[in-house]
Amino acid sequence: MAGYCLKNGRIQEAWGDDAAGQKLAAVFHLAADGEMKELNEIPALSEGEGVLAYAGEFYIDPLEVQVEFLKAANAEKWLEALVLRHTDRARQVSGDLFVLAEIKEVDA
Repeated sequence: MAGYCLKNGRIQEAWGDDAAGQKLAAVFHLAADGEMKELNEIPALSEGEGVLAYAGEFYIDPLEVQVEFLKAANAEKWLEALVLRHTDRARQVSGDLFVLAEIKEVDA
C-alpha cells in the first residue's frame, strides 16, 4: 500500500502509525471507480481503493477529493493536488494540519 501524509507542513511517506493519536475531522473511503463514502475510521483497503483522512482545517470539497483521486497516478500525487487546492484557498499550510492519503495499488 502506498501512503503519504502532510505532517508538520511537509508531504512525506506515511507509516502505519502516522494517524495514531490524531483526532480525525473526516475520513473518506474511495472505491476504484471513485465512489466515495464518509466513514468514522480508516478502513482496510482492497486493490484500487483509496482513503483520505485529515485532522485540522483542510479546505477542500468532497467532489475535489473524488476528482483528484481519479486523476492521480498515486497517493503522493493525489495528496499534492489536494494540498494545492487547500493552499489556493487558505494561502498557507498550518503546521498542525494532518492529512493522510493512501491508495492500495493493483498487483500486476
